[in-house]
Amino acid sequence: MGIRRRILLSFLALFVGVLAAAAALSTILIANAVDHRLSVQTQNLAALIDRMPRASGFEENLRRLMTLHGAESLKVGTVSVGLTEGRAAGERVYRATTKVGELEIAYSPEVMSREKAEAVRPFLVMAAAGGILVVVLASITAGTIARPLERLAEQTKALPSGEVKRVGGGAELDHLVEAMNRMLAEVRRSERLGVMGQMAAGVAHEIRNPLSSIKMTVQMLREGAKDAEAYDLVLREIERLELIAAELTGASQPLRKETVKLDTVVDDVLELMRRRLEHLGVQVERSFAPAKEVPVDVARFKRCVMNLVLNGAQAMPAGGPLRVAVGPRNGKVRFSVTDAGAGVPAEIGSRVFDPFFSTKQDGVGLGLALTKRIVEEHGGSIGYDPAPVGTTFWIELPHG
Repeated sequence: MGIRRRILLSFLALFVGVLAAAAALSTILIANAVDHRLSVQTQNLAALIDRMPRASGFEENLRRLMTLHGAESLKVGTVSVGLTEGRAAGERVYRATTKVGELEIAYSPEVMSREKAEAVRPFLVMAAAGGILVVVLASITAGTIARPLERLAEQTKALPSGEVKRVGGGAELDHLVEAMNRMLAEVRRSERLGVMGQMAAGVAHEIRNPLSSIKMTVQMLREGAKDAEAYDLVLREIERLELIAAELTGASQPLRKETVKLDTVVDDVLELMRRRLEHLGVQVERSFAPAKEVPVDVARFKRCVMNLVLNGAQAMPAGGPLRVAVGPRNGKVRFSVTDAGAGVPAEIGSRVFDPFFSTKQDGVGLGLALTKRIVEEHGGSIGYDPAPVGTTFWIELPHG
């Protein structure tokens, strides 16, 4: 059953229920009203009889009054007109006192029914008019409510590839459309992340074995070399590649958390990237404040630190200062990287964490997306603060 019909039937059911209750109450009230009117009419008739002359035409006058009032019989004292043998079933008798004796006037069941029918006719007319009005209003209301929902339902046939457009119908439906679009964006993002994870895990798996062989060969060459610095540099870069490969292949594995000081983890990554940052002309400025320890998967979080540091360094093609900070913030521990680059354009601000979105010519748009996923797996939050010069990317983690 369509929503229009359900709304219409709901209105009609409510109207019928109210009408039935009103009819039951009205039946009692109308019966009482008819009874009261005939009782008052009997009192008035008694007053009229008191003013009538007692001449020979008295009985004839009583007969005329009986006919005029539609009574079955009328009796005043010992004078009676229209009396029949016995009383009919349902006959109603009203009495009043006159100067010549008690007035007794009887009405047949047919008269009583006619009196009640006359009293209830206005109620029936109003009920019929009310029913028509309810049907019209219910149809208009059903159309007003159902039309936007029908348009919304029609749009859902094109999901999840399409986008839901506003259908009118009030602020509530606008909020629903916005929520659906956010949900669709999250579904698409999750799908892209899933595909990305499968591809990345496959690539990482293929490079880990040859990477291990390269590492062992470099270590053997280093043992017999007079100048080990060059080999150390190669080994640090291999370690960085191993860290990346481990993150990509272990993305679907549960977190292996350990409670550590965040500044220690950040220091390890900065030392690992020292040569590369120096080559890019980046001067790292550390700002570490005392903060509580946090439970993290160290290998995965190192990847987050590396991504944000590298992102800040690449924002300054000619080099410059890069401020790396760790400290307490809002009851959590915050890690932040502030560069002195051109900043994030406002028109792309909402997309910086989307998979495969990048403003760099050689970028693939995976670094920040992976970082966001890892941070959220830790129960933390990630964001950025634009500034007139440069940008601050930050991560906040709950402490243990």
